[in-house]
Amino acid sequence: MTTCLIGLGGNVGNVPQTIVDALQALARSPGVSLQRWSSFFRTAPVGPNAGGEFVNAAAVLETTLPARELLSRMMVIENDFGRERTTPWGPRTLDLDLLCFGDEVIDELPALHVPHLGCWYRRFVLDPLFELVPTYVHPEKRLTIAELRDRLLVRPLRVEVLDLARSAEPLLRTLPTLFPEVELRAIRQPSEFSDDDLGLLVRLDSGPLPPWAAPLTKRVGWLDVSGRLGDRRQKLINILRSAGL
Repeated sequence: MTTCLIGLGGNVGNVPQTIVDALQALARSPGVSLQRWSSFFRTAPVGPNAGGEFVNAAAVLETTLPARELLSRMMVIENDFGRERTTPWGPRTLDLDLLCFGDEVIDELPALHVPHLGCWYRRFVLDPLFELVPTYVHPEKRLTIAELRDRLLVRPLRVEVLDLARSAEPLLRTLPTLFPEVELRAIRQPSEFSDDDLGLLVRLDSGPLPPWAAPLTKRVGWLDVSGRLGDRRQKLINILRSAGL
């Protein structure tokens, strides 16, 4: 049996009841044993098209299924509860995410990546997990859920943006009024990045990394969203909202 962590959420309909019903559906699945689940957490929506307030939760289960098969079962349950996928980051009746699959690291993008790529910096994931498994060690970041969550509670939260094209400064100047609890700064050369590994270090733009920047990818706070579609400013706003700001 493999111990797994899953995230649940939604913002359309009676979401608490949907989450309970979805957990029951998972528990009835062959090869799945539901162990426990968290309280419900009300969280702000992320993204301009996300709709209203979300309800989020997390659960621990054990399974004999391979990760891909478990994920497929979760997607079937999402569909059974009316999940529509027409708008990225849009409103939803139910979202089921496979956050961790034991201590395995599985990279089969775009279909599957565990640990879930966003679980380590998203408060709407970490808060329910903190309630359930605060000492669980993230297989890639090598910190506990409690430690990952604590990193995001520091105020001001330091967020450094790798700015090799030297174009991020105007973008960053538009955000302090929206996020007064964030310390934002652009990083363009080796002398500008911090010696410690605190806060978030965000890469927005694609392109080759210079040799001096390669070690930054090993930091806990490294967050590369250069491959995601969308406006750079909105991508950064989504990160900050996800981090609980």
